[in-house]
Amino acid sequence: MPRIPRVVALNYPHHVTIRGNNRENVFLYDDDCNYYLKLLKKYSTKYNCLVWAYCLMTNHVHMLLIPKGESSLAKCLQGISLCYTQYFNLKYKRTGRLWESRYYSCIVDKENYLWEVVKYIERNPVRANIVNSIEEYHWSSARSHLFGWPDEILIGDDWLAERDRVRYGQFLKDSKKDREEIIRKSTRSGKPLGTANFISTIEKLLDRNLQSKRQGRPSVGKR
Repeated sequence: MPRIPRVVALNYPHHVTIRGNNRENVFLYDDDCNYYLKLLKKYSTKYNCLVWAYCLMTNHVHMLLIPKGESSLAKCLQGISLCYTQYFNLKYKRTGRLWESRYYSCIVDKENYLWEVVKYIERNPVRANIVNSIEEYHWSSARSHLFGWPDEILIGDDWLAERDRVRYGQFLKDSKKDREEIIRKSTRSGKPLGTANFISTIEKLLDRNLQSKRQGRPSVGKR
């Protein structure tokens, strides 16, 4: 599916994926993950970009971000990538590009696909056979969402009510392969992920014809 020019809408969730150049590893040790999360905290705060979910994998990162300003998303990600590249190259005595030149992103329909996207992000370590259960993985937002543990990275993370934590935990265990592929396709192409009505709303908001059609059925975990 071909990519379209970047689509960004203020105050809407965006699923973002950033990969290492040539899919090379970008996190070699725990210190690397810690430093990246410090940068995520710093630049998301600086550029007013809310963080609702994240997962650091060996060679890529998934995030659910909500930009509050015109350039919040781009500046936040640029700041993180630049500083982390400088850190990584200096530490490991290397030069050149660390990340792919373009990150992937798509606007997410909060009412119908939010739970699906957060699950997709937080299930990454299980899909990759790194851990057996989501809560075992240290470098994601899963523990905060499952158990309510404090996480300073998560800003404005009020989408999951306390009463819904148990239900969300059960929802995480149900892996829908078809829905995972829908999320992948939307993120790679840049087209909004949502119902036909949602996509129409985004088209009107941005005054753009995104030529998108709804794929699949909405999440059973919608609120």
